[in-house]
Amino acid sequence: MQTSDLIVVGAGVMGCAAAYQAAREGRRVLLLEQYRVGHARGSSHGPSRIIRLAYTSVNYVRLCQAAYHAWRDVESEVGKTLLVTAGGLDFAEPGTPSLEKTRSSLHETGVPFDEMDGADIVARFPQFKLPEDTVGIYQPDTAILAADLCVAALAFLAKRHGAEIIEDAKVEGVEPSTDGVVVHAQGRRFNASRAVLAVGSWLGALTSDLGLNLPLRVTKEQVAYFKPCKPQAFAVGRFPIMIAHDRHTPFKSGFPIHRSEGVKLMIENKVASADETGEVDQSRLEQLKGYAKTLLPDLGEMIKAETCRYTMTPDEDFILDRHPEYPQIVLASPCSGHGFKFGALFGRILADLAFERVSQYDIRMFRLNRPGLLGRIA
Repeated sequence: MQTSDLIVVGAGVMGCAAAYQAAREGRRVLLLEQYRVGHARGSSHGPSRIIRLAYTSVNYVRLCQAAYHAWRDVESEVGKTLLVTAGGLDFAEPGTPSLEKTRSSLHETGVPFDEMDGADIVARFPQFKLPEDTVGIYQPDTAILAADLCVAALAFLAKRHGAEIIEDAKVEGVEPSTDGVVVHAQGRRFNASRAVLAVGSWLGALTSDLGLNLPLRVTKEQVAYFKPCKPQAFAVGRFPIMIAHDRHTPFKSGFPIHRSEGVKLMIENKVASADETGEVDQSRLEQLKGYAKTLLPDLGEMIKAETCRYTMTPDEDFILDRHPEYPQIVLASPCSGHGFKFGALFGRILADLAFERVSQYDIRMFRLNRPGLLGRIA
């Protein structure tokens, strides 16, 4: 039976980051992945993810500031560019609560931003067609993380620091033991003193066998790429990362052309789905096409559609905590549709939790016993 200091289950961005940080400390680390590193069945694939300071919560703004530094450290060590600054535009009709909270949190933390009205936005970004009463916030530090390259970089660094990665190793069970934990995979038993479970949408099934029923809702979200008639108008530096806030309709976001032939647009669903395939949601896709045509009339035809998965908590905050009965097992569900950007930082936090250190970051809002989860965990 193989023995490690730490077994990490799941090689998405969080699992790879945790393995990297622990191995970097000189720990014996084993990383198990049920598919292949970089697979497209979870939440960590694709060419781009957003990283931004424009958050509705002061705590998240401060964590994001630390996340930028963490990703720059990864870039420096791997010798590749992973983060590309593009600038970010948040817009809505006046008085939209989420935009007002974002403005407030940026003021409180001293993050610079520009206030814009509809005319300002269209003058600066003529690609948009917006209602006259639109208001917005432009924050210049908003950037694109090359998602697939980020995961590959973290996996590479984990291996370089001595971690072992076993792919095509579906975990059938995690069993607490007197001196740590036993993980069953590939018909084998792997032993470690600690474990981190960072399996995304599969976390609920894995933890139910540990006597913990987490209130997680797995959803399938719709993404599409559109090729504009004038691609240069939608290049990084000409077109911002956009987030459309709305009181009544699903959250929508978009990216300039980066590592693809088209503008990436997304419309959130957040409705539970057991479908693990990449098959598109046609009704949601048609809604996204209609929105794209109205908001960005110079976009051309859709060239590609794909899906990704969210693992939602009831309050949409993350779970970063030790199992309440088996503290040698750490649970990581930092998704709810906005977790990727924190990957490099959360790798450090997960290593701290695994080896019983007090994190220098305030993670109380991610505990299992927080108000937003009280009474919801069986």
